[in-house]
Amino acid sequence: MTYERDDLLSANPAGVADILKDKHAFIAGAGGLGSNVATLLIKAGIGRVTIVDYDTIDPSNLNRQQFFFDQIGQVKVEALKHNLERMNPFAQVDAVNSKLTNDNFDEIVPADCDIIFECFDNPVCKAELVRFCLGKRKNIPTVAVSGIAGAGTAETITVTNVCGNLHMVGDLESAVEDGLGTLATRVMCGASLQAHTGMQLLLK
Repeated sequence: MTYERDDLLSANPAGVADILKDKHAFIAGAGGLGSNVATLLIKAGIGRVTIVDYDTIDPSNLNRQQFFFDQIGQVKVEALKHNLERMNPFAQVDAVNSKLTNDNFDEIVPADCDIIFECFDNPVCKAELVRFCLGKRKNIPTVAVSGIAGAGTAETITVTNVCGNLHMVGDLESAVEDGLGTLATRVMCGASLQAHTGMQLLLK
């Protein structure tokens, strides 16, 4: 039997799939946040995602990231592209195997995408990308995350419109560096809220 894109997205609210098919999301990072955000966007019906990361899959990633045991050692963005295309073969997935830094933000972060998701683990990298987006991509909504570590309550993970087009998800306090670790359920709560915030912005 042959299926079409409309069959895959028939459970979406009316009109949502038609809006999302022309949207392009940029995702910085393919880890606990990025791989889950990408999965949710693809399942919702977004037309295109660009995912940037330079890392490879480690066994410790599997507790919260959208990878499989037999993908350990593979390049994250390439494995994620494969997984996403299995979920939704009608979406365009661009995988960029590169380390995002201040030196290449302007080159790699597209000026014509519809939304940017900051999905880094490192707080310094997070801050650098947010500063870049507030400066050179200020007309594009950016959804960042701060504070989803540990096993604390999900109710403290909230969304804050920090300023302009910058939206922040998290409790704004808990950090992996504090020795709290990362629990799949809490990380995915943050990623889900990040992706849903993006959905609301795209559908406005």
